[in-house]
Amino acid sequence: MRVPPAQERIRYTGVEMRVSVGIAAGMLLAATPGCREPAGFACSSDEQCMNLGGNTGRCFPVSACGYLDPACASGYRYSEHAPEPWADECVAPQDPVTTTLGVGSSSTGDPTATSGSTSESPGTTTDEPLAVCGNGDVEADELCDDGDDIEGNGCNPDCRPSGVQLVSFTSQLDGPDEAQSVMLTDDGGVVVGGISGESPDRDGFVARYSIEGVEAWREPLLGSAESTDAVFQVKRAPSGNVRALGQVINLVATKGVTPREDFWMAEFDIETGATNWAFIRGEIAPDAERGYGLAVLPDGDMVVAGRVGGATNSDFGVTRFSPVTDKKGGFQLETIWAHAIDGGIDARDFANAVVWDEAGRIVIGGALELIEGDIDRHLRALDDNGSPLQPPCEDPGGDAPLEADDRIHALAVGPSGEVVAAGRATRETEEGLDAWLGYYAPGTCTLTWVETEPGPAQGSDVFTSVAIDELGNIVAGGFLSTGNTEDAWLAKYDPTGQRLWAIEPIDGSGNGADRIQSIVIGADREITIAGRLTRPGDDDLWVARYSP
Repeated sequence: MRVPPAQERIRYTGVEMRVSVGIAAGMLLAATPGCREPAGFACSSDEQCMNLGGNTGRCFPVSACGYLDPACASGYRYSEHAPEPWADECVAPQDPVTTTLGVGSSSTGDPTATSGSTSESPGTTTDEPLAVCGNGDVEADELCDDGDDIEGNGCNPDCRPSGVQLVSFTSQLDGPDEAQSVMLTDDGGVVVGGISGESPDRDGFVARYSIEGVEAWREPLLGSAESTDAVFQVKRAPSGNVRALGQVINLVATKGVTPREDFWMAEFDIETGATNWAFIRGEIAPDAERGYGLAVLPDGDMVVAGRVGGATNSDFGVTRFSPVTDKKGGFQLETIWAHAIDGGIDARDFANAVVWDEAGRIVIGGALELIEGDIDRHLRALDDNGSPLQPPCEDPGGDAPLEADDRIHALAVGPSGEVVAAGRATRETEEGLDAWLGYYAPGTCTLTWVETEPGPAQGSDVFTSVAIDELGNIVAGGFLSTGNTEDAWLAKYDPTGQRLWAIEPIDGSGNGADRIQSIVIGADREITIAGRLTRPGDDDLWVARYSP
């Protein structure tokens, strides 16, 4: 187990948070309590150039801070807060870097020089050439330079190491909470859905945070029964607002009947958190209807994957809904089509994930119990109308050994229409479960390759989440068992299944069940994860961002 990163407590606008500090090559890479430059900020030294993400920059002769950007010919771009007309513009290749030497500094670098032995006065500048990222030489503030422009191979095209934690925060609330899903906001922050509170009466929530951990708004999901209400998915709507999926458990009027889960969907205003609409859909207890996976289609319709039925006898379910306006101007949730797939015996069949590709395929993943005690992964694709593709597109699993527990937990669609499934597979020796990754070539439901990751102990290792970037590279996260605890883990693979990098498993200070539950990749291919980290006596919602 790895010792968790050192912790700093930083206070932003009256809200206290905890930021993890990552160290790579002896350099501080995560957010530090440096001051962010105000609009029109004019610098006088390199020390004044540090943005809110914790990235150090250079002070240029025009008194503007610049930061590494491989899209610029010089390798640098002026800060968005620089004085006009340089704000957010590329630094010209011929512009030298300004290094300010204050009282007590020496332009010769002589360590014996003092304020009485140097002729330099405050504000004197010297010129040094810019670093050239990609020339194979580590220069200036580069942390690596392997001489190529390949991303994810250890040193990225911006001369920063791959897979480095850039920023991290935990909620630090009184009582346990955890993130189940994460989506990005336009300002670089996140919206998370999850669970909070002490068992047995736990509540769901949707909340928006800055990437530094400042909470903008939080909306709870409260059922009337003393049980677990939860938000499992948050996705961006075509309008830019937040669509959420979860479960709510309410008391039932029938005496002696145990309340069961109903699935819940809602839309929240991205800026204020105000509820635009919310619906609850359910079966009559003791049966239940649960939604675990959510895909939002370009027309605003939603496809929900889950399970329908009782605790020990349920069907693999998938339904397409459309939020429509009724004659009175209110919203209704209209069912377009629905399927409940039975494995053939009275057993546990369920869908966990659903994705949509640009060819119009709807791909659902989960598991069927075709033989009592033997749960096999199951993947199938439908067309836009909910009809099975012809010829059928289906992966029925059925791998050895029998009496296994093989499941698909998450799905992702790549830029060419490839589908990657993440989940777990039973070891041949039946000594535990391995984290499992399966690749389906574009337009097929046939596995092209499989990668499994066995943890250090004979326990349950699971990939709970997966995402694919625009280059086709795959990022999977989840947890590895250490025997009696779980450590959060993240790895990146190329399109052939070759592992590019993996982080050291993260063991929270509570030495408990630390997990990555959700992954999303931004336009800059930086990787944002959400889940939970433990501390003594508590679990905290956890969000972190990693370099590609």
